[in-house]
Amino acid sequence: MRAIVTIALRELRGMFYSPLAWTLLAVLFAICAYMFNAGVLSYQIQMLEYQTYGMRGGLPLTERTIAPMLGNAAVLLLLLMPLLSMRLIAEEKRQGTWPALACSPISPTGIILGKYLGLLLFLAIAVGLLALPPLTLYAYGNPDTGQFLAGLLGLFLTAAAFGAVGLAASSATEHPNVAAVVSFGVLLMLWILSWMGNASGGTVDKMLAYFSLMNHYQNFLSGVISSADLSYFLLLSAAGLLFARQRLLADRVQG
Repeated sequence: MRAIVTIALRELRGMFYSPLAWTLLAVLFAICAYMFNAGVLSYQIQMLEYQTYGMRGGLPLTERTIAPMLGNAAVLLLLLMPLLSMRLIAEEKRQGTWPALACSPISPTGIILGKYLGLLLFLAIAVGLLALPPLTLYAYGNPDTGQFLAGLLGLFLTAAAFGAVGLAASSATEHPNVAAVVSFGVLLMLWILSWMGNASGGTVDKMLAYFSLMNHYQNFLSGVISSADLSYFLLLSAAGLLFARQRLLADRVQG
C-alpha cells in the first residue's frame, strides 16, 4: 500500500511540475465558470419573463444552472483527459524511465493502481474547483443540494473512467500522442453510442444505449444515483486498469 501511495504522490507532483496540469485546470475552470454565469443570467431572464406574464411557479434552479455546467464539464474532460493521461506510461517509455519502474519489485497491480490513484487525486482537485461557482448560488437562492452532489459524483466517476481508458491507451504504446488519439477515439465512441441507441429502439440499439457513457452520466445530473450507473463506471474503470496491468505483465515477460 505504501508503494501505491508513493507512486500516486509522485504522479501528482509530476503533473503539477509541468505546465500542462495547471493549464488544463485553468482552461477547464474558466470555460465552466463562463458557462455557469451564462446559465445563471439566462435563468434570471426567464424568471423575469415568468413574473412579467404573471405565471405561477418557477424554474428549477439547479436543473437550469448547475446541471448544464456539469454536463459541459464532462465534454471538456473528454477532450482534455487524453492529454493528461497520455503521459502516465507512454511518456515514461519515451523518456526511458519506464523499464526501471516496470522491473522494480513493486507488483504490476501496485504500479497501475499507484498511477491511477495519482490521476484520481488530480481529478478530485479539478472537480472540487468546478464546485466553486455553483456554491455561490447558495448566497442568492436555494439549489437542490442532493442533485448538486449527485452531479459532482457523476462528474468524478465519469472523469475517473476517462482516466482508466487513457491509462490503458498509454500502456499500449511508446508514443504519448498516439495514446491521446486512441483514448480520445474510444471515449468519444463510448460517449456517442447512445445516438444510435436512441434512434430506433431495437435490441442492439438498446444495448448500445446501455453502454453509452452519456446516458449513465445524465442520470447523475438528474439527481439519480443508481447501482446500475455506479456499477457501469466501476466496471469500465476496472476494465481499463486490467488492460494496463496485462500490458505491464507482457512488458516484463518481454524484458
